[in-house]
Amino acid sequence: MASGSLMISSRTIGAVLSLALVLLTTRVQAAALDATCTGEPDRPWRKQIAGCTKAIKSGKYAGKDLAKAFAFRSRAHVRTGDIDRSLADIEQAIRLDPRDASAFNARGDLYFFKGDRERALADYTKAISLEPASAGQAFINRGMVHLTTGDFDRAVAEFGQAVRLEPASAEALYWRGMASRLKGDTAAADADIAAAKKIDPGVDR
Repeated sequence: MASGSLMISSRTIGAVLSLALVLLTTRVQAAALDATCTGEPDRPWRKQIAGCTKAIKSGKYAGKDLAKAFAFRSRAHVRTGDIDRSLADIEQAIRLDPRDASAFNARGDLYFFKGDRERALADYTKAISLEPASAGQAFINRGMVHLTTGDFDRAVAEFGQAVRLEPASAEALYWRGMASRLKGDTAAADADIAAAKKIDPGVDR
């Protein structure tokens, strides 16, 4: 690998990890439990932590609904910077609902952000196995891991799988383009990045 590629990769790693933290807020797809535990930025995150804690302790919820409360509180903990509590909560959510692909994606993001790439890859792979037809984001996530380790060929392949599932995904196209650029395939990189910006002009921000 050329030294120039390594330099570009090191500059890219910070952006990738920052994106991972942003993605942590978007993984769990489910309706709100109540007005104080929604998992959405519709009220202060610390109030959501309190609301979800109340829901968890109330005894009113079990199974998938209780898993939802833990997942929403996990998301709120991320937004307040408490990664360890977020991880503990998403693990509870997975224990209660082990078929929830979005929860495995969320835990993978947390492991990735903490630097545990092997566990992150395992969780993203599990998410893909649970919902293979809608696994575009999980493939993007695996591509991100390979990007940070400098395995640009695998990164291109993972982003390519995401593009196959979601051809209009600006994120997948952009990162496949970035990975291609890092491996020296300028023509493919330029084509993907141009296509991504046509879909979303702000994809690189």
